[in-house]
Amino acid sequence: MKHFLILALTSLFLAACGSKGDDAKGASASGGKDGPGGKKGGAQRVLNVEGYVAELGMQSKVFQTMATLVPRNSVSLSAATSGRLVSLAAKDGAVVKKGTLLAKIDDSELRAQLKQAESNKMLAEQKEQRIRGLYEKNGATKQDLESVEASLKSAQASVELIRAQLAKTEVRAPFSGKLGFVDVSVGAWLNSGTPIAELSEVDRLKAKFALPQRYASVIKVGDKISLKDSERNVEKQGVVSALDAVISESSRTRSVMVEVDNTKGELIAGSFVSVNVAMESSGVQSFTIPSEAMILDREGAYVFVSQGGKAKIKHIKTGLRTPMSVQVLSGLDAGDTVIVSGIVSLRPGADVKIKGLRHSINYEVE
Repeated sequence: MKHFLILALTSLFLAACGSKGDDAKGASASGGKDGPGGKKGGAQRVLNVEGYVAELGMQSKVFQTMATLVPRNSVSLSAATSGRLVSLAAKDGAVVKKGTLLAKIDDSELRAQLKQAESNKMLAEQKEQRIRGLYEKNGATKQDLESVEASLKSAQASVELIRAQLAKTEVRAPFSGKLGFVDVSVGAWLNSGTPIAELSEVDRLKAKFALPQRYASVIKVGDKISLKDSERNVEKQGVVSALDAVISESSRTRSVMVEVDNTKGELIAGSFVSVNVAMESSGVQSFTIPSEAMILDREGAYVFVSQGGKAKIKHIKTGLRTPMSVQVLSGLDAGDTVIVSGIVSLRPGADVKIKGLRHSINYEVE
């Protein structure tokens, strides 16, 4: 039994040694870790990418957005006091001049009060003159003179108060413009604040639109802006009248106000118009590349270019940016093939193969 156990253990040992020998032969036959199939012996992977040929050009771009036309001035005319409407000169859609009387509220009670106040003022003036004459001749005291002077001022204030109340019974045009629909009729009782009609100055219109932060400084007050009403095929030139002092934190845009002459009535307030903002050319040629080609790091912006089948980094200085394109002011050379795909897999010196070019695609801002 003892001899049998020794023989079995010997057989197992010899079998294990044979297995290791076969593995070593297999490894040798396959080339080992440095052979053709190993890490050091394998060919480096070539990345298939798309390129964009950098070409110099003048950067004259146009930013387009939408805006709503509104009157230069617009107000809802209303009664400043309560009373019965006794006169109405306002007509639907009428063009009126500044200061035109449009509506009149009954003022009979106020006129009666004015007559009484003016009579009291006259008596106060006569009394003041008489007491002043006596005072100058030492026939009245200083206190008597001050008393009549106070009474005269009170009478004058009463007259001014009633005249102010009378003015509130009239509704006049605060500026020249065009009326909308008249909402009241003669004989109606009007409360203070009751709307009578809408008055709008439509000879000049305004359009407000938002300019993205990247363009916030490219226009200034006085610049000309193109406005187009596509529904009526009307195009007009407007002028920038104001720029918001701050950029909105929520939208990162800057509000711009444009005024446009509408003396001929070609445009209608309330209409949508397309706004075309021409970006002034700096007179210096630059490149425009697809935005997906640019990468940002702590050192700034850079791109990968293909040179001799290898990926190479070039740091660039950028100008205007859009969702589609980036203006490159420096850092590229004419004819450089900028890599625009597979960016996440690229490393400096990586083997690349350009499988397609985008040089014919227009990346200008529309």
